[in-house]
Amino acid sequence: MGDGAKAHRVYEDAVEYLCRNVEELRPLIASAVWDSAFPVVRDADPAGAAWRDAVRALHDAVESAGVPNGLGLAATMAVGDWPGAPTPRSSGWVCPTGRCARVELRGTAPTATPGCALSGGEPMRLVGG
Repeated sequence: MGDGAKAHRVYEDAVEYLCRNVEELRPLIASAVWDSAFPVVRDADPAGAAWRDAVRALHDAVESAGVPNGLGLAATMAVGDWPGAPTPRSSGWVCPTGRCARVELRGTAPTATPGCALSGGEPMRLVGG
């Protein structure tokens, strides 16, 4: 699988994540962004730049709403016009086991590592930055 195919798979995975979690993610995305980007993601050719740009817009909106790593798009190195640089994101704490969707955004001052209630108080994992 070439770099372009890997990058395309990352975008497909982001759309799959969006669809699986649309009820939780939709309220985080401004109506203007949703109304312009989601129909393109739903209907456009996944090989086209418009589709990638729309996926990136939804990813950026979710990330800006405080979900670390948004829809899961990462910096991608590939040929052609695939986006390369990620949008800066907040840092925060996530469930160490991935069993819950809890995210605790980190304040400006360093704090003690919080524990995850669903994993018996296991220390949460720091992400972002």
